Amino acid sequence: MVWRENAWRELTCPACLTTGLMPKRLDANPPYKPRERYNLFQCESCQTLHYPDAEVFEYESRRDADLARKFYLEVGAGLDAMIAPLAWAARGEVGTFLEVGGGYGFSVDFASRELGWKAANIDPSFLARAGASDLGHTHYSDYLTPDHKLADQSFDRVLSSEVIEHVKDPDDFIASLTATLAPDGVLLLTTPNAAGVAKGASLETLLPVITAGHHLVIYSKAGLEAVLRRAGYSHIFIEEKGVTLHAAASRAAFDVDFDARPDRSRLQSYLSGRLEALGRDHALFSAFAVRLLKEYVHTGQWKAAGVVRDRIARRWLDDYGFNLNLPDGLKPEFVSIETGQRQRLRKFAANHPFSLAIALYYSARIDQHDGKTAQAAEAFRSAARIAITLQAVFNAMYAACRETEDAGLRATIAAAEISASRDPAYASHTLLSVAGKAEGPVLPEWRRVACQVYAAGALSGQHTAVAAIEPYVRGWLESAKDEGRALNPGEAYAAGGIGEKLQSGGCADQAVSWFETAERGMTDPAEADIFRRKAAELKSGKPDLGPRLIAALNSDAPETAQPVGDALLNIPVTDPELDAPVAFALGLYTLNVRPDAASAVKWFARAAELAEGDARLEAELHLALAADRLPAGRRSKILPDLIHQLEIATPESSDLGSRIKELTDRYRLENGSMEKTT
Repeated sequence: MVWRENAWRELTCPACLTTGLMPKRLDANPPYKPRERYNLFQCESCQTLHYPDAEVFEYESRRDADLARKFYLEVGAGLDAMIAPLAWAARGEVGTFLEVGGGYGFSVDFASRELGWKAANIDPSFLARAGASDLGHTHYSDYLTPDHKLADQSFDRVLSSEVIEHVKDPDDFIASLTATLAPDGVLLLTTPNAAGVAKGASLETLLPVITAGHHLVIYSKAGLEAVLRRAGYSHIFIEEKGVTLHAAASRAAFDVDFDARPDRSRLQSYLSGRLEALGRDHALFSAFAVRLLKEYVHTGQWKAAGVVRDRIARRWLDDYGFNLNLPDGLKPEFVSIETGQRQRLRKFAANHPFSLAIALYYSARIDQHDGKTAQAAEAFRSAARIAITLQAVFNAMYAACRETEDAGLRATIAAAEISASRDPAYASHTLLSVAGKAEGPVLPEWRRVACQVYAAGALSGQHTAVAAIEPYVRGWLESAKDEGRALNPGEAYAAGGIGEKLQSGGCADQAVSWFETAERGMTDPAEADIFRRKAAELKSGKPDLGPRLIAALNSDAPETAQPVGDALLNIPVTDPELDAPVAFALGLYTLNVRPDAASAVKWFARAAELAEGDARLEAELHLALAADRLPAGRRSKILPDLIHQLEIATPESSDLGSRIKELTDRYRLENGSMEKTT
């Protein structure tokens, strides 16, 4: 695709029928005809775009039907989007439903089985014939015309989703749809939005819209309305949903809600029912099982999600010979070379489900929810890696799967989030590797985790580790400050991190401003008080010893903590300055810098006494680590009790839970099955 606004041509707009000189916007080649170029022109009256020289694609073709079916079933079909139009229009009872160009027929099957409608699909493609054979719904393998036998029927709803852009003459097409519609029925359409074709749009956004060789007309909102009004519709609703137009039209008054969806429980019922009935086929099993897994995760039904995940793992072990629960060993490879390409594609398809990256991402979500942090991180990394391989496979098929790409991006972001506190440098590098790809619904997630990673590094004094991600974070937060938008706690922690960096660099006044910003964003009064105190200390010019010790321990030169730590050890243990964070810092100082395990035990015990929640468990974990360094006699007296207390603890943080389990398991392994001593 190349932008070439270098020509004009006398044309008639297929949407608004205006005739005149139209400017060329771009030219593009069909992926299956790399030497062919089609010019895309735009009507200056209604802004609709069209390819005047492109020919209608032969949708009856069976070329690569096996690969096309597998791709469509496992990743290509967006069931949510397909069934959504069934809930848009509110007008009377619905008993009959016709989909025109419904492809495989999932929405017709859903309408029949879950909504109880008498439903049919008319579509001449091989995929539609395969769907009718697989699912058993009513299907007509024809193109719809005004004199087709379906015109003798009268349907309450007629849906044509992503079809009108494939036909040259919209008037004949809409007339055919209207002939099948009941007098008070509702016509439902979706089609790409011409407003999405802009120079500032990404290639990933543009390609599904322009699709040279398949799409002939790309409608604007005004252009589509003109077509519907010429067809006699008096009640028309059209809404721009990003790069898609959603339309509903009738000759009678009705209400519409383009955000409406069928009840999710119906979708889950449909997926589980069809899985049981049709799961013998490899592709159909993956089609229903992976989508059901997603549904259960999205609705927080974690136990049911785990059951489906385990069922998928068992089936794929039988079908493909790999274990979904051992993700690190999943390393599919594909090299795109023109010679012998179809053989390589078929070999890959025979050995891998196309939904593998998506399934791994949702499997990792289950592990993360269950507190299996290390296993989740491994699955997230594998999902991200395999998503890249699958995109190469899909490109070789002249196909694309945005859901696989999103699963890979979200998996990368989730892997960074898990490693934020333990390795902020790795987490920062991981986020930056996908910074240019995070857009749309993924962008807020990327920003949230970027704030978390930056805060984890900056608040622990590891400014170098997160320096590369700081410009992104600082840019968003400064924009929020300029706009007067309140920060959420995650953003506020990042603001506090910027304050820490500025303070360490000697920019006290600027640090005060960021600490005060962080304070305002905190919902927990105790957390807000931490940043209020930091700002107050800088304003007074006398920062407390406790924060200075914490900053020194978090620096690249912890030996600088000695004078501050020794000064604090001379303060009475009941002094208000020796709160839980400072007592914990003294435990780290006496354990690692002095070192003095006995003193560390005392300070970690004090921190556990003052702290609450996970902070208390963190102190108790370090108390056990310090006790493990005591002389054998004293160690054997106090460590077993500490280990027992940790074993029955229930931390909120999965990362903390993993570290506690690692310590207790190691202790049990080293000490055999000895009973706890007193």
